[in-house]
Amino acid sequence: MRTHRLRLAALAVAPILLLSACSGDGEGTDNASQSTGVDDAAATSIAPNGSVSELSVDDSGDTPTILWDGEAMADGDLPFAVTSTETETVKEGDGDEIAAGDEVDVRYLAVNGTTGEQILSTFDADETVTLDLSNELLFPAFLDNLPGGKVGDSLLMAIPAADAFGEAGNQQLGVGAQDTLVFYLEVVDAHAPLTKAEGEAVTPTDKDLPKVEADGESAAKITIPEGVDAPTKLVSQVLVKGEGPEVKAGQTIKVNYTGVKWSDGEGFDDSYQRGEPAEFPIGVGSVIKGWDEGLVGQTVGSRVLLVVPAEDAYGEKAEDDASSTASPQQHELAGEVLVFVVDILGAY
Repeated sequence: MRTHRLRLAALAVAPILLLSACSGDGEGTDNASQSTGVDDAAATSIAPNGSVSELSVDDSGDTPTILWDGEAMADGDLPFAVTSTETETVKEGDGDEIAAGDEVDVRYLAVNGTTGEQILSTFDADETVTLDLSNELLFPAFLDNLPGGKVGDSLLMAIPAADAFGEAGNQQLGVGAQDTLVFYLEVVDAHAPLTKAEGEAVTPTDKDLPKVEADGESAAKITIPEGVDAPTKLVSQVLVKGEGPEVKAGQTIKVNYTGVKWSDGEGFDDSYQRGEPAEFPIGVGSVIKGWDEGLVGQTVGSRVLLVVPAEDAYGEKAEDDASSTASPQQHELAGEVLVFVVDILGAY
């Protein structure tokens, strides 16, 4: 079974579970009616017309179906709408209890209560997504209702627009400004998030690589070898092999890292001094090429040593012909070979 982590950058199952504060169409709530195809009159006309207690699930096939009074929602007296979030336990699990801040792997089906149509489903591809319950951008329904439950739980949730995408709706998913969202979730697993690399230590065979001392709790100590020329090609050396899923292009990764310059061994950045891991999309050109190429394919839980030549970092250092000084458009690290130690804590 494939597992994906949850974040807004993903265009498949991920966006539906997070608030539109970060995932909207970028036009703001003033243009919500235009962007979602719902005019002002329609946006205020949907009255409560149901309860989560009236819903059930037909799971006899490969993909479950949400029923309303025994019929598929699309065949019901639409729109289905609630004024506050409602949750119903379909099946109680007997696994570990879910704690606030856990990472929870779920399968889910989402239906638009206004149209009765399926929005997204992980069941079709036999996938799971991971909800990071420390992420305050998650729908409040998940932050409030999953902690205290157990692995193995199955839940139905009805979430009004005010607790979901709000007046902005979500154009990409076809969710209007007043649409109630209905979810069926199965909790597959739950665990505390990683705080540092965990796995099997790997001893590099190349003796000319920088030496690394790292405990995962503070910035790594990186020692550049004396009298050794910097590599001219990207080096991606696993130091600890994690047991998590592989990082895939297009995901968002959560990492702690330390960065130094090969030229003098001086540090220029680390996430530890900021007090929290960094998160960003990987494999899509949002970070330097050396990170995209060196981290995609690694596994969650791994610690990776990257040696990144200038062409895969911030480019070669160019001189301005008029003044023979560095071009003001260049990054301050242009021309530098960069060395990173990266703990991969998650991939969404």
